[in-house]
Amino acid sequence: MTTTSRLQDLTKGAVFVALLIVFAMIPGIPLGFLPVPIVLQNLAVMLVVLILGPKRGTMVMTVFLLLAAVGLPVLSGGRGGLAVLTGPTAGYIWAWLLFPAVYWGLNRLVFSHRNLAQPAWWQSVILLIIVDLILDFGMGAAWLHFNQGLGFWSAYWANMAFVPGDLLKIALAVFLDQALWQASQH
Repeated sequence: MTTTSRLQDLTKGAVFVALLIVFAMIPGIPLGFLPVPIVLQNLAVMLVVLILGPKRGTMVMTVFLLLAAVGLPVLSGGRGGLAVLTGPTAGYIWAWLLFPAVYWGLNRLVFSHRNLAQPAWWQSVILLIIVDLILDFGMGAAWLHFNQGLGFWSAYWANMAFVPGDLLKIALAVFLDQALWQASQH
């Protein structure tokens, strides 16, 4: 790896950490029946996954979570600190760390015959939906069960309130990823 490509990787990583922080400044919308708000920040997580890939995406999410852990206000609504990373939303937030590896692992497993560096738009949509519904909702519900005493399946099914917004975020993330990919090819 050349010095130029390392610098480009660091720059991309810094830009995406900044993007995650900017999206955090948009306050969440409380639902009332679940101690987890609707947030826009997971759109930035999806962009990290799609654009940076498994290794760089995981590194960016690690740096981001370390910033949150030391108390910087990098999470939705300007929150940060260990209390947030162990509070009701912790399962969802920790799932973000696994998002890049799981997404790209599934891409390799499910679409290996394609051997694509850039999945087709419909592949990205399918994989993001799977990772969102199973990994993010699953870890979120498991943590709500453990931390808040909610029944796992009750918490999991309550997540369905997030599906319409998440589908819009997935569509937007895939559109932006595909547009950036096309632009980089010319």
